[in-house]
Amino acid sequence: MESNITIINRLQGVIANCLSDLFDPSERFALLDFPNHYNIGDSAIWLGELAYFDRKRTRPTYVTEIPTYDEGRMLGAIGSGRIFLHGGGNFGDIWAGYRQFREGLLDKHKGRPIVQMPQTIHFKEQANVDSTARAIERHGQFTLLVRDQRSLEFAQRWFQCETRLCPDMAFCIGPVARPTPQHELLLNLREDQEVGTAQDLTAATLRPGTVKSDWPDEPADFQRQTKHAAILKGLLTGRIGGRARMTELAYRERAQQRFDRGVALLGSARQVITDRMHGHIMCVLLGADHCVLDNSYGKTSSFIAAWGTCNSDKAELASTVDEALAILDARRVAPAAVA
Repeated sequence: MESNITIINRLQGVIANCLSDLFDPSERFALLDFPNHYNIGDSAIWLGELAYFDRKRTRPTYVTEIPTYDEGRMLGAIGSGRIFLHGGGNFGDIWAGYRQFREGLLDKHKGRPIVQMPQTIHFKEQANVDSTARAIERHGQFTLLVRDQRSLEFAQRWFQCETRLCPDMAFCIGPVARPTPQHELLLNLREDQEVGTAQDLTAATLRPGTVKSDWPDEPADFQRQTKHAAILKGLLTGRIGGRARMTELAYRERAQQRFDRGVALLGSARQVITDRMHGHIMCVLLGADHCVLDNSYGKTSSFIAAWGTCNSDKAELASTVDEALAILDARRVAPAAVA
């Protein structure tokens, strides 16, 4: 068994080794595909990516979300520097738009080093695999970081590029202080197209002190409020700058507030059952007692198998909610028996 701190430190070390020859702190660079949406896991990854660069005493000189990408602005900001693509779980064809953007970028910047931060690969259509493979081959300087063994084997079979196994960048955030729990059990269960096997929640929801929530919705004025907060913080810290700098600060603020909202949710209960990969990862960062269910295509279980993130007495992979309840009940009883 490992402690959560040991797991976090171990994976941060793997990330540092994996990226050591892919990043030059003296070089200008871009970090593309800011996740400007409610999925807190993607914000955790973005904050982890920034934390990695912060430790190197540098920051991206151009950041953007896909809809606001501007080729001219990026080239003016990074010169001959390399491009980093935000990590996550969209390398494939489940989520529309990401594959097309990635392939277009590879075609426009042949020979320029492009690094895909750690991703999980999942394609449904062979034609889309072939399209991505052709774009990678034509580009010639693409490095693909993947989060699990299955993605590694897939990439090595289909893509002509250097592929490396690397943990999720959210671990670069490090340990996070856990709020005081207000409930007994949180069911953090996804409600999108990656939801796994249908679960009977009756036994869990009938328990006193149980709450159920996927990642929460955002306030109506969230974009404006975070922009203003970023400007104020920039003024107070002397970090105010041009458009590129203020965009980076605004994205950082949005990601941080989303992450904080996730911390408040996952820390609101003494025990957690989650089927979100970053529900699990954030529980590790928080040191929270939890069980994990898989998503629709094995993303989370493959990640756990690759990195041993359940090698503690506070995390375990379960196949059903009822099994997770039995595991959590046994953990709750064990300390009392020892006492």
